[in-house]
Amino acid sequence: MNKIFYAIGDFFESIFEIMPLFGDYINYFYMLIIFTFLVLWTRKMIGHRKRGEEHALL
Repeated sequence: MNKIFYAIGDFFESIFEIMPLFGDYINYFYMLIIFTFLVLWTRKMIGHRKRGEEHALL
């Protein structure tokens, strides 16, 4: 059982040694993905509103 835990520890240790090479670029990549989906979702909602398909309470 100890071998399994040490293997997992060694795996994560090697990953954490590589991570500083990426720096903040991975965070910017995630921000870009989230922003892209936010824009697509907003455009989709505007399209529904123009076609009168929304369920507004107004």
